[in-house]
Amino acid sequence: MQIPVLVGMLSTLLAADDLVRAEDLATKFEISVRSVYRYMAMLSEGGVPIESCLGRGGGWRIVENYKLKATYFTPEEYERLTFCLQSSSLQDDVTRQVTQKLQGLHRSHSNATILRSEQFIVDNGGNALGSAVTLLSECIAQKKLCSIEYHSKDGVDTVRVVEPYCLILKDGMWYVYAFCRLRRGFRYFKVSRIVKMEVGDKFVGRQFQADSNVIHTDVLKGKEICEVILTVENSALSACEEWLGANNVAKVGETHVARATLPYDEILVNQILALGDGVRVEKPQRLREAVIERCQSIARINNVD
Repeated sequence: MQIPVLVGMLSTLLAADDLVRAEDLATKFEISVRSVYRYMAMLSEGGVPIESCLGRGGGWRIVENYKLKATYFTPEEYERLTFCLQSSSLQDDVTRQVTQKLQGLHRSHSNATILRSEQFIVDNGGNALGSAVTLLSECIAQKKLCSIEYHSKDGVDTVRVVEPYCLILKDGMWYVYAFCRLRRGFRYFKVSRIVKMEVGDKFVGRQFQADSNVIHTDVLKGKEICEVILTVENSALSACEEWLGANNVAKVGETHVARATLPYDEILVNQILALGDGVRVEKPQRLREAVIERCQSIARINNVD
């Protein structure tokens, strides 16, 4: 019970506008006044600047303008504290409130450490894209500027100096979230569109908050969304699961059926063709017709008289 009470007392002190009395804390957390003094000593030893006022009407408060930093606990300590709170036999409103506050504080800390390069490995196999991801991850970890030559989807080439903050893997595509000194704002750059990249000097980090949903919205902007149903044979099962996710492919009788909601475009047609003769498009009808038309076109081009 020690950890829930300790964190609960800290939260109470942070939220209080005036002195908090020992009797009030004892009543709130159902402990003795003597235990309250012991917990206060533990908080003080832990680095929380607590002021005590003796005498009638006395109590404790945290020094004015002090705020608990998100980095007060390490990620491992956050996990241990949350686990202890959730495992406590005392599952009352106070414990639940403390757990929620602690998780909220942890999330705010996590936003500032989205990427730690030692937590993932990019095996590029000689691929230029993989090399760019690896280099960007190193620049993020070391807070180093990158000078990039960027080829936009509109065919415009620009040279920009950016401050990279995090890498995002979205729908199989790598993006880097960076502050662009040319545009004076944060931008998402598709790594595959970076033609050249050079590492520069160190930079002073800024506060940021990356949202991968923004990328999703931008990618689908102006595109029609449709429900796709495929009959999948064993020969294409593995590739289809990697594309749509294993949870979107179910076994029905002797075959498999894949269902997904996807943007209707040329990329979708090409992906169906990549699965070869192991799939049959059941829905929508116009997607099936587009695939047939493309196959006929390929056959005409490659027809040998």
